Amino acid sequence: MVGIRSLAWARTSDLSPQQTIERLLELVRRPVEFERLSAAALKEPPRVRAMLGALGRQAGVPVEALVELRASLNPISRFDFGMLAALEQARDWQAK
Repeated sequence: MVGIRSLAWARTSDLSPQQTIERLLELVRRPVEFERLSAAALKEPPRVRAMLGALGRQAGVPVEALVELRASLNPISRFDFGMLAALEQARDWQAK
């Protein structure tokens, strides 16, 4: 079972940034896991919601499944994605 803490794992991973992203994308590509993570992320800080949104977009999650995450973010805020700044969609999801 994947937890929201998996995103925090990206900060302390021994893997390269690209390997970390690939591992997280594997998890997010599972529709049931993404749905569960998305629901949990709404109770987490905005940075977590933004990172999950960027991961979801890169993983090919339908845009409709990302609406609630996007709406929960202040459009003028910017977030430190750490090594997840290498995500293709990071800038679109307000990465610094």
